[in-house]
Amino acid sequence: MPNKWDALYSFIIALIMVFMLAPVLMIIPASFAGSNMFSFPPAGFTLQHYAALINDGMLLASVGTTLYIGVASTVLATAVGVLAALGIVKGNLPCRDFMESFFLGPLIVPLVTTGIGLLIFFVPLGLLGTSPAIILAHSIVISPYVVRIACASLRHSDPVLEEAAIVHGAGAWDVFRTVIFPQMRPSLISGALLAFLVSIDEYTVTVFLVQVDLVTMPIRIFQYIMLDINPVVTALASVTIIVTGIFVVLLERRYNIHRYLAL
Repeated sequence: MPNKWDALYSFIIALIMVFMLAPVLMIIPASFAGSNMFSFPPAGFTLQHYAALINDGMLLASVGTTLYIGVASTVLATAVGVLAALGIVKGNLPCRDFMESFFLGPLIVPLVTTGIGLLIFFVPLGLLGTSPAIILAHSIVISPYVVRIACASLRHSDPVLEEAAIVHGAGAWDVFRTVIFPQMRPSLISGALLAFLVSIDEYTVTVFLVQVDLVTMPIRIFQYIMLDINPVVTALASVTIIVTGIFVVLLERRYNIHRYLAL
């Protein structure tokens, strides 16, 4: 029978969840408000903000740019994460603990500092305001998430399966392809998903690298709010919340991604 402490813990957890989710979920009803200002509770009900979103070419272009950069940087960061994890966990490299901490550096260094450093780095190369520059910058920012989860996954993999494959004559590539990678795949999906979500939300580093003709979604939203309060961003935010929520639920049901995020 649950005691009073269990009830208290459940109540505290419920309060924390409400505190975290309420500001996000309030955006959805606010997106249907008939006012041209941000308002909650919504005054009336209308779909005009969603119609404006469909007809807003600049905002949709920024969404497309963000998705393209997010996918490209996630693929690059996942490849780097797999190779780094293999070297750190499976390789006989000196200072492996230091190397693992080094890959977590982008999480420790302030993003403003990272953005300024990348600005100084890309200007002489003529890459400022280009997609490759932003993709490389995002891959640096999000790679620690993949490296951390990939290393944890490799440490929890079954070494007996690798030994059995080697005993039966499998080469290094065959061992990776048939034994190591299948065990890592669910965790890599979890890490890639987390990295992708961080990429599409990245503002601080990106603002140092964009140009007028290449603006990502977070920066465009900030412009819409600061220069001209445009409630169309509530419609975009609502769509993003719903799509992301459905995507995470489906992956959770298929791969139980919480297990790998907790490693």
